[in-house]
Amino acid sequence: MTLIALGLKAALAVLLLAAGAAKLADIGGFSAAVALFAPPGTPARLSRAAARLAAITELTAGGASLVSTAAWVNLAVLAIACCLVAVSAIGQARHPGSPCRCFGALSRRGFGRAATVRAVLIALAAALVAAPGRGSGAAVGLPGQLALAGGALLVAAATYSAAKAGRAAGGPDGMGRSR
Repeated sequence: MTLIALGLKAALAVLLLAAGAAKLADIGGFSAAVALFAPPGTPARLSRAAARLAAITELTAGGASLVSTAAWVNLAVLAIACCLVAVSAIGQARHPGSPCRCFGALSRRGFGRAATVRAVLIALAAALVAAPGRGSGAAVGLPGQLALAGGALLVAAATYSAAKAGRAAGGPDGMGRSR
């Protein structure tokens, strides 16, 4: 894997870890964003379950991407990135300005053109990493994999704590204003 692709792989992994952890820390806020995409009358518990699943998927993919050189992991990250593009584009079209909660209470951005452009850039980076011929990445032995897994846990724990603190300090919606 080229040095650029390896750097992008690490950046995408950390991004997924941070986003997943922040979503879990603000599961109520993220569930509200997920509910925007559900059919009318969908029970809140289903939106909450979908929100948890999305957050756990991001955490799992981010952690796996850091420690694994398997090509399927890169394809899974690419699939997640493509989903982000779809969610951003649909959110921009149907719910412009509504909070996306992509990073839980840490994010104050809403659906819009800039969010969709960011999602496309993430997907392009994931496509570069997953492109055939990039190799499987740098071989990392068990001690290195354990160190990377420890780093992944630290990133997730730090982001989770920051998002929880942001939620607690920000008011009812985690952003300093009441709804």
